[in-house]
This record gives sequence, structure tokens and C-alpha cells, in this order.
Amino acid sequence: MKNHPCIPFLVSIITFCSPGMSSLAVDYRIDSQKQFDQVQSIVLQPGDTILFKRGEEFTGMFSPQGNGIDGKPIRIGAYGKGSRPLINANGLHPAGLLLKDPSFWEVDGLELTNTDGTDADQGDLFGIYVLADKSERVFRRVYINDCFIHDVNGKVAGKRRGGIHVHIKDLENARFHDLRITNNRITHIGGVGIGNDSSCGKVIINKGGEVQTRNLWTKVYVADNFIDHTGRNCIIARASKDAVYERNTLANSSRYSTGHSIFNFNTDGIKIQYNEAYGNVGTGGKDRGGFDADYNSVNTYIQYNYSHDNLWFCGIMKRPNHNVIIRHNVSQNDREGIYFYGFEGEKKAKSIHIYNNTHYVRAGLNVRVFAEDRTPINSTFENNIFYFEGKGSWGGNAKGINTTFRNNVYFNITPHESDTQAQTEEPRFMRPGKAGEAIDLKTMKELEGYRLMPGSPYLKGPETIKESGGQNILIHQEYGWIK
Repeated sequence: MKNHPCIPFLVSIITFCSPGMSSLAVDYRIDSQKQFDQVQSIVLQPGDTILFKRGEEFTGMFSPQGNGIDGKPIRIGAYGKGSRPLINANGLHPAGLLLKDPSFWEVDGLELTNTDGTDADQGDLFGIYVLADKSERVFRRVYINDCFIHDVNGKVAGKRRGGIHVHIKDLENARFHDLRITNNRITHIGGVGIGNDSSCGKVIINKGGEVQTRNLWTKVYVADNFIDHTGRNCIIARASKDAVYERNTLANSSRYSTGHSIFNFNTDGIKIQYNEAYGNVGTGGKDRGGFDADYNSVNTYIQYNYSHDNLWFCGIMKRPNHNVIIRHNVSQNDREGIYFYGFEGEKKAKSIHIYNNTHYVRAGLNVRVFAEDRTPINSTFENNIFYFEGKGSWGGNAKGINTTFRNNVYFNITPHESDTQAQTEEPRFMRPGKAGEAIDLKTMKELEGYRLMPGSPYLKGPETIKESGGQNILIHQEYGWIK
């Protein structure tokens, strides 16, 4: 189909067609399957808009072409009243929406599904798939907002397929700049809810500890998404510099394999913050936590998060992994452990600093601080609260390698042998263990039960930790535990 075809039912802003007018932006309105079939692979121009009618269902894959420019993005969205327009790829196409080598695109307000209705593995399927594989360049400003993606593939795992994925393949010098994935709802996905990957974006930590980075994506923002019931992880964050992943709800991940609810890999300076992760339980042992600082990464911040009812709170991988900061988080009733150090035989993780976290375990759970008797390495634990209603335990290798505890609070668990400033009086929380699930991640008000009651021995707080983040989570605001 040629650019801006002169089809009256498709054009609402421009009511005429002329060869001299091809640069004008056009508003296409799609309200039938026939029209959908006509524009499935349309070539769009800067400023063009494709709008699907609300309440309608369209079958197949929408794979438009073209690029916007700065100030004139191409937009895909909805019009009218009623439910979201639904694109159903029926497990017969790679995606409901496929964007190839895109720059300056915005997608908003769609519903997409992609399954043949069986539990079988139907291939590498996606709800929305953004793929760059033809041009060595910087791909700019791709925004995906407020979409509902559900029932993709069968009961399958796989890290590079699923709900919303952005991939660079077979390229050597390319990256994305200004990628935003926000306010989406993604449920019952075979594979990973939200993921990105790059054939050329890397963090390399050599034997001497020197760090090299190549083609890392910039201005990546993934926020306010609700992801529930995935075959593998809820989110995988790769190949980025100073990315922010915040206020995402990560529920019931890894139903058909194992995998932490969210992890980062090949990143520098990532911030994983204000997220909630829960329900990552099952067989298979490894990688059943809410959060994970994976290897080939530097300057990882896992902060202000809420983990509950997973097998454990947080993983730290012991392959090359430098400067991991885990701070200001709440772990409530994680089932088997709190911290999981992955790749037990490795010793290349360095500068792990874990502080100002609150860990609460209700009676009746058999929880070790270090899940599966894993060995911590090159780690410092400061100003954390370890609160067990029943009897807590450490795990068989809790002494660790070059691991130090300082000024932590221990209730119903013997202080770590390295902690010469251990505190053992009851913290006296207001309403511990009552935070629930799917909390308000903008206010985190449900965590107020972890404030200290009047008369708590810790109201004055511990010693200040330098560069502790400069922000207080709710449970510490009143008494200065975090400076």
C-alpha cells in the first residue's frame, strides 16, 4: 500500500489526496476487519495517526512501517467509546503489533492477545514486539503506554518472548534512546512480561576489575506496569545505562520455569525501585525471589521495594558483579529465605552493600537468612532489621567470605557472628505483617505498619550511612533510622 492512500473511509483529518500533499499528516480510523486488512503493513509518515475503534476486534498482525521525526511521532491508539480495540493474532503471527526498526513511535490504549487457545508451545510469540535488525543507528523515542496484553502463547517459559519486548538483533553498533513502557497490564503470558535485549549492548568486567561498556541503551523508563502470571520472569532489564524501573507490580512470575520476578543483566547504574513482587513460589529451587542483581552489571540499585510471599527477597549473583546497593526495602513473609547468592562456586562479585532493610517473617515459616545455605561474599550488612516471630536461622554458610555485619537489629535470631554492635531488643512495629498485596506504590501507605511504636528502643536510629540515598521510606520517616 502506498503512503497516504486516497481512501475516504480511512482519512479523517485530510479529506483530499494529492501527490503534492504526501507530507501532510493523516489520521486513519479503522473500524472493520476489511479496513484492518488494508492497512496491516501501511507505510506511515511523520505525524500520522492510526486509530482503532473501541469495542471492535481485529484479527491478524498489525505491522506498520515508517518513522516519525522529532516533534512529529507516529501514533497508534483508539477512538470512540467502549472497551479497548482488540487485536487478536491467534498464535499465527509473531505479534499482535510488530514495529520494525522504529523511531518516534507512540502506542497507547490497545488490547492484544496471541494464542491458539491451547497450552502448547506455539513459538516465539509476543503481544507487542519492537525489533531493530536492519540499520546500524540509534533508534529514538519509542513509547508504549496503557495497553492490555493477555493470553500470549501456551504454558511455556523462555526469556525472549512474551508480552512487550524490545530487541536489537544481528547488529553491531545500535542502541535505543528514550524508551518508555508505562501503565500497561500484562497477564497470563508464556515467557516474560516485559523484556529487552541487544546483540551489541554489553558491560564487560575484566579480571582486573576494569569496566567497559558498549552500546548501552539510554533514557530507558519502565514504570507503573501490572504484570501477573508469567511463564518466566515478570521483567528482564538488559543493556542499559542509568535505566529506571519503578512502581511495577510483579505477581506470580515463573509459572512454567524458574526465574526471579525482575532481574538486570549487562547494565550500568540501573535503579529498580518502588516495585512490589509477590507469589514467586514453586518447585525448581533456584531463582525464586522477587528481585535479583544479576552479573555483568555495575552500580545496581535495588531500593524502596516491597517483596512478600516469594521463596526469598533478593538474589545477588557471584559472577562478575560490582557495586550492588540493596537498601530501604521491606521483605515480608518470604517463604524460605531472604538473600540468595547465585553461582555458589564463583567469587567475582564485589562491593555488595546491604543496608536499612526491614525483614519480617511470621511464625510458622522455616526461613533462613541465606537461602539454600548459599555463601555471601564481599558483602557488608548494616542497619538492617531481622525480625522473626518464630525462630530464625542463618543457613549453613552464613559466615561468608569477606562478609561483615554491623549495627543490625536481630529479634528471635542469634546475631551474626561478625556483628560487634548487634541490637537484640524487639523493634516494636505498629502493625507488622499486614501490608497485603497490590499496594499503592506511589504512597506505599500500606507499609506504615512497619513504623516504630512510641517507646521503641530504636526511635533515635543507628549511625548514619554516607550516601544512603537521601530519601526515607515510610517505615523510617518518623524516627530517622535512615539518615
